[in-house]
Amino acid sequence: MIQRYGEGVVGGAERYVESMATGLAAAGHEVEVVTSCATSYADWADVVPSGTVLERGVTVHRLPGRAPRDNDRFIPLHLRAVDQRQEPLWPWAQDRWSQTMGPDLLGAEEVVADVAARCDATVLVGYHYGPTQRLTEVAASAGATVVIPTAHPEGAFHVGVVRRMFEHADHVVCLAPEEGDLIAAVHGCGDRISYVPCPVEPLEVPDPGAVSAAVAAVGARPGRYVVVVGRVDPAKGSDDAVRFIGHYRRAVDPGLELVVVGPGDTSGAAPDGVRPTGFVDEATKEALVAGAAVVLQPSYMESFSLALVEGWLLGRPALVQGRSRVLRGHVERSGGGIGYLDYPEFEAGLAVLLGDRALADRLGRLGHAYARREFDWDRVAPAFLDAMAVAAERGGRRLATRARVAP
Repeated sequence: MIQRYGEGVVGGAERYVESMATGLAAAGHEVEVVTSCATSYADWADVVPSGTVLERGVTVHRLPGRAPRDNDRFIPLHLRAVDQRQEPLWPWAQDRWSQTMGPDLLGAEEVVADVAARCDATVLVGYHYGPTQRLTEVAASAGATVVIPTAHPEGAFHVGVVRRMFEHADHVVCLAPEEGDLIAAVHGCGDRISYVPCPVEPLEVPDPGAVSAAVAAVGARPGRYVVVVGRVDPAKGSDDAVRFIGHYRRAVDPGLELVVVGPGDTSGAAPDGVRPTGFVDEATKEALVAGAAVVLQPSYMESFSLALVEGWLLGRPALVQGRSRVLRGHVERSGGGIGYLDYPEFEAGLAVLLGDRALADRLGRLGHAYARREFDWDRVAPAFLDAMAVAAERGGRRLATRARVAP
């Protein structure tokens, strides 16, 4: 179960599910995906036709939404639900929050129950969406159930309905060790957690001509810019990136620029030194990353970070937000970058990477080796199947062996 699926859908969890589903199908496994007809998480409006189709060997069940989300009603409820300074919402209000979070899919309970009864294990991805919170129990009633939460520290992670979701899961798969530590600390299910990273296909460094053309098209100069790849969102650190680059240009190097690659509003005037591209194709994105001096990952909210790994696969050193446990863990394990907590550390780290080419190249090579080793399909697929086997042995009967206590 994933909230969005298919070509044209941008998102780390969605990319993960598509990689796993198509890879396992190609290896001979029968894979089914239950999803929405939406392409945008902003309102879950139906775009793709509903029904069941076969896509690249994967059976995809697309269900229509009850209605597009009314954000004027949802946002106040969401802010109240995730505010840890106030008393928790009553259970009925948590259920309403979860349903309103969306996507609220017609017939989802019946379809998920049917799929769960026929499969060795049912996997639900993304703890912070309504279907995972509400349908894990449905799936567990019919068979073995695995939750892949893609979790990070935020208010929503502490809502009671999220704990109920974890209680019903036979197994939990995390994309980074730090994510597993967070889940075990908050929801106490450390004995049911496995670490299985996201598979990432190797990338070939684009030829210099393609890099030069892509960089010239956005008005930058090769090696004279920092690149950020991802959704333009304050939680993803986009505001920090723009502000910190502005400080760096004024204090150290007025010629350095920031290229922002990802969906967002590019209609307004960008700050000096910032070049937003909006959505671009994969070849252009890879060329822009390959031509950068440094890959910047400023996000506070990460459970994996495909942008960081792909930057390493293209040989670029990284500068990452150290307040993200996952990003900090990747850098510490790989040796492929530098972390920062505030602007002085950002300035110092960036100055080192820009001023010492030999060091920057060495960090890029270390990151590349880590990415090729850690996220290789031949390593990830067996670990994923092992986690599914563990869940299948439990068979969805975990809660039957112990008493339930209402929160």
